[in-house]
Amino acid sequence: MFSYDPIHRVVVCHLCRSCVVPGLRSQERHLRAKPHRLTGDTLKTTAQLLNSYDLRTVEELREHKPGARAECRPIEHLASYDGFYCQQPECDFSTRHRLRIREHMSAVHEIKAKEHEKSPLWKECKLQTYFTAKGCIDYFVVVDEENGGVRGTARGSMSLTEPEKELFEKLERDYKDVKCDLEEQATVVQDIGDSRSERVPWLHDVTGFPYHNTMLKDEEIWSSYKLPPKKELDAGSENAADPDLVRILVAAEAVLRDAYRLCSDTSPDRKMTQQRANILNEFYAGASGKADGFRYFKNASTLVTYFTTMKQLLVYYYRVVYNEDGHFTRAKPDQVLPKDVIQPTAPQIQAMDEIMEALALEDEEEAELALKHAIRRLYLALICHIVGSVPFKSPVLSFCAMLSRKVRGKGRGLWEEPGNFNSHLSALTWTAQLVLFDYACFQEQDDEDQIPVFLAKVCKKFFQQLAETPFGHILQWRLYLFKVGKAAIAKHQARWLLDGQTVEYRG
Repeated sequence: MFSYDPIHRVVVCHLCRSCVVPGLRSQERHLRAKPHRLTGDTLKTTAQLLNSYDLRTVEELREHKPGARAECRPIEHLASYDGFYCQQPECDFSTRHRLRIREHMSAVHEIKAKEHEKSPLWKECKLQTYFTAKGCIDYFVVVDEENGGVRGTARGSMSLTEPEKELFEKLERDYKDVKCDLEEQATVVQDIGDSRSERVPWLHDVTGFPYHNTMLKDEEIWSSYKLPPKKELDAGSENAADPDLVRILVAAEAVLRDAYRLCSDTSPDRKMTQQRANILNEFYAGASGKADGFRYFKNASTLVTYFTTMKQLLVYYYRVVYNEDGHFTRAKPDQVLPKDVIQPTAPQIQAMDEIMEALALEDEEEAELALKHAIRRLYLALICHIVGSVPFKSPVLSFCAMLSRKVRGKGRGLWEEPGNFNSHLSALTWTAQLVLFDYACFQEQDDEDQIPVFLAKVCKKFFQQLAETPFGHILQWRLYLFKVGKAAIAKHQARWLLDGQTVEYRG
């Protein structure tokens, strides 16, 4: 169902709770996508109807966006969000996140957020945005009914003709049919509730991934960390769909390659020693000398796989944590999305801000150096994160939950096998060790003798199995999955049972 708002000159989709982007091609794209799935004459007729209204362009809507103090009434059927707006004179900044309004005060107005306790710097409010697609979110303040505003239905919508009503009723029936489609349900992570038969110990009891991923769509899980096309990465940011992300990933590849040169036997920049390798692999607190050293040599194909996983972590942080929309679609109003759980630390936020500042520098050489340094800092901040009793407030562990799901090819819609998933953890662990060593060398480049001291300090606090940190959890999971993998029967394998009479086969 759709309605036209003559005041704002927008068409609101009741099912999506957002406005339809003006323009015939954009309207057709909206109608073809979920949940509408329109085709043929129905698509053509509906798109022509929507295009017949007097609509503002995206630029005009941005230009005429209601100010924070305009006491704008909510647009009927458009989603509303709890948020905050800045109360400084001539400032219309608004956001859904308390942390961002605090950062805004410091960065833009040079006012410490704690001054809010003495005199209000921002105010809680209701927010709406015309569009929810990436790059199009632009919040504006609306007057909440509970705070004295009156939602006028007569002003906010336009009565429909009988043919329009019949068409929209048909659309609603089509939507209900699509909603019942079993194929679509199979691509959504389902909540098993209290079912004991569907419980997988390593997933539900050890990692808790299904609870974090409940109701997420497999396609959105995959796209949350999917790298841009290789041709965009090879060509740089020019003509890329997201130039900033491409530049970040190209710089991250350079950072990881530079880090590996510090370990390579053939590199003149080599700084790895056996003692430093041992420190990196002291996974147990107080286990000095008992663990094998960090195995820094990897063949070329393994390096590509490991570095890809580490770059996917950056993509996940950029799309899910940094971007305002949080990437994932909320299927139900009370659904908890990853962005609602993840709590980036101050060093992570600062490092990401430095990355974006580096992208804005005009001097290419200065920008490259600043960008690589900021990426190092972000990686370190992701590793050095105390999570306590809430593991998934770590972006790293939330990313691990996404990797546990088969979202492509054969077996799509299922969970990864323990052994296959453990390979992702191995990639993250090894590359995180490489990042720690690289940062230690960068930090202590004026006094190389301090590299072991820095490594020992960081690894003892953040990179051992008793630490309540992302890699403390990952190292515990790896141990458990190694045991599970040994006990499980591999696919296409037969073995004798203890009675000596029965063969158990797994196909």
